[in-house]
Amino acid sequence: MLTKAFGVVAFFMMLNTAFSQAPANMESEDFLDKCRAQLLGNCWVKMEGNINHRDLDGKRSRPLKIKCAAQLVPNKITFKATISGSQSFKVEHLFGQKHDNKILENTLKEDNGFDKVGIKPTDLSLAFMYWDYIKEFQEDNIGLLGAFKCRVFLLGNPDGKDFVKVWLSEKYLGPLQVHWLKGIKPNDQANPVQVLEFKDFAEKNKVWVPLESKIQNAKGELQIRFKEVDAAFSTTVPADLYKTED
Repeated sequence: MLTKAFGVVAFFMMLNTAFSQAPANMESEDFLDKCRAQLLGNCWVKMEGNINHRDLDGKRSRPLKIKCAAQLVPNKITFKATISGSQSFKVEHLFGQKHDNKILENTLKEDNGFDKVGIKPTDLSLAFMYWDYIKEFQEDNIGLLGAFKCRVFLLGNPDGKDFVKVWLSEKYLGPLQVHWLKGIKPNDQANPVQVLEFKDFAEKNKVWVPLESKIQNAKGELQIRFKEVDAAFSTTVPADLYKTED
């Protein structure tokens, strides 16, 4: 069980640059819709870096190379992650009136890098942002000295199996922290199975992307640090966007 919000990886994204802060007292689902609309803003992102992992006994593993690429448009995310240079997972998330997930590519082997550090590739695509609205909690301030004022939401996977508690910045309209839950009872919320937190950001062609994220889960703590980032607001993508294998 997790007792401390250490970090994690919702990978994508504090995406817009206008940072059009929502009006005060906006209704819960209207605010959530505004965050979703800002996220899916006709852009693409490609990043390369490393996953550094430390298990529950404090033993550090050899860094794992990771590349991620995504195109985000209204009502659709196409996302690909490649670990260790050759094992890939590509998925298409559809939203709107119909929710659907299509696996477009899967070359992951048993006991792959994602399994070793206890995360799923789909954890990195931000698809959870479009799970069903359940409730809103009391506002919360997070970050150093409570620098970020957030509205906090409980969202449920349409399959009814998984839930997330998400801290959404009132200023930036994006997720700053995420708790993965196996249920919605108070004890479930106090003991998330995975915790996500962004630690560092950078702007590339007016798209904000996370340079560093941290995760805590049942297999330990991990840091994901991206060294190479490319991104742009565009309805077209580079021909090699999804060429993420070595």
